[in-house]
Amino acid sequence: MTQHRFRSICLGLLVGLGAGAPALAQQQYNFSTSGNCNFPPATCTVAGSATVADTLIIAGYGAMGTTGNTAKFTAATITDQTTSGVGMNADGTGSPNHAIDNNGYLETLLLNFEGNNVVLTGLTTGWSQGDTDLAVMRWIGDASTGPDMLNTVDFRGKTVAELATAGWQVMSSHDMDGTSNTNTSTTYGARTASTGIATTAANSSSWWMVSAYFGVGSLGASDSMRDYFKLQSVTAHCVGASTHAGGCNTNPPPPPNGTPEPATLALVGLALAGAGMTRRKLRKA
Repeated sequence: MTQHRFRSICLGLLVGLGAGAPALAQQQYNFSTSGNCNFPPATCTVAGSATVADTLIIAGYGAMGTTGNTAKFTAATITDQTTSGVGMNADGTGSPNHAIDNNGYLETLLLNFEGNNVVLTGLTTGWSQGDTDLAVMRWIGDASTGPDMLNTVDFRGKTVAELATAGWQVMSSHDMDGTSNTNTSTTYGARTASTGIATTAANSSSWWMVSAYFGVGSLGASDSMRDYFKLQSVTAHCVGASTHAGGCNTNPPPPPNGTPEPATLALVGLALAGAGMTRRKLRKA
């Protein structure tokens, strides 16, 4: 066996090892009853793919007050609104307050992608009423602990700099009904929007927030109308994993002593055996 042929075999083994790693993929997480996410308090997983093992955990929070208020967020009940998606009961169970809204309480949905660093690329509102504006934020604080929402002060009246100090960055804001500053009872069906956020590691986080609008973002601070929506789905693109061995979604952390997985050991052993055979044949030649 020539050295060139041996190198080709070793390269093939390395490619085979790489092929087992999951691709950095975009996944859609549906919150409607018939979708592919279990409803809280269970966690959500992407169905139909053996390569996606990690979960998306969602939690709701609401803070009561008006502009400039310093009320703290408290845990809010997320409600199953069937095919419309999920709503929230921080400020009432009747329509339209059973949606995620900013009437009375500022309500926000926290998305925890665990060890996956993702970029939120799209979202769909299943039902909405009135102005239907929302904000998308990512956690830029301590990545080892994540956000402590119970110690986060109400975002209304805060500047972008103040939000960053609190550990959050506004990434985009969206007018889902297409009509600016309309405080009406008009209802809308499903609306889908791209967040417009570039899928780069610099824009990623393991924690994201989809909130009723509160005056910070591209829509402007003067937009103070009441917004109501139910979130049907989000789309996330994984760009890396902070707590996994090598890739997004699938690989568990290595054992504490760093012991490789058996399959990896077997392939490495084959490569080493081939190296030994090649050296012996070269010496005999």
